[in-house]
Amino acid sequence: MIHVLLLTYLKPRDIVSAHMAEHKAWLRDHADRGRILLAGPRADGGAVVVTADLDEATVRELIETDPWHRLGIASYERIPFEARTASPGVITAAEPDDSVVLINVATTEDAPATVDALAEAVRHVAATADGFRGSRLLSSVDGDAVVNFAAWADEKRFRAIFDDPGFVRRYEHFARTTTGAKYRLYRTSRVITPDR
Repeated sequence: MIHVLLLTYLKPRDIVSAHMAEHKAWLRDHADRGRILLAGPRADGGAVVVTADLDEATVRELIETDPWHRLGIASYERIPFEARTASPGVITAAEPDDSVVLINVATTEDAPATVDALAEAVRHVAATADGFRGSRLLSSVDGDAVVNFAAWADEKRFRAIFDDPGFVRRYEHFARTTTGAKYRLYRTSRVITPDR
């Protein structure tokens, strides 16, 4: 389960600030371990932490190790939910699993045409392929390249799309709009978050 953790300050702002560095070190440690996906202050005071897909015991351990919790600076309200939809690029597994990320880089002289053709192939995959988790199509600032950044449950299900004539036909149309294209599959090796 994903957990939304709502932190409410129990101490005055100066005490919160005095222990901010410790709390940020805790956030970074758990973000680098893949346990925390998002964190930040709430506009109305307090803070929010969104976890990766963690079991109850791990979430309890996470909360108990926060310096703000240990020092009685903040209380936690926990809202668990099952993440059925995620934006491509959001990896919710805290530990490495079988999922893969596709990065397909295509050079082009007509980025809009390439994006349109690639989008058609990806929409077909979205409607038909088991294990597809989503795709983000990127165009270079210079307009000479397009990237398909896509998430898949595993390599086997990604490779199965090449057995689908409907996909192959659309992918070949995409390839004709490019001056070259190459894809690779990736798995997370390490997570490094901003040190701020």
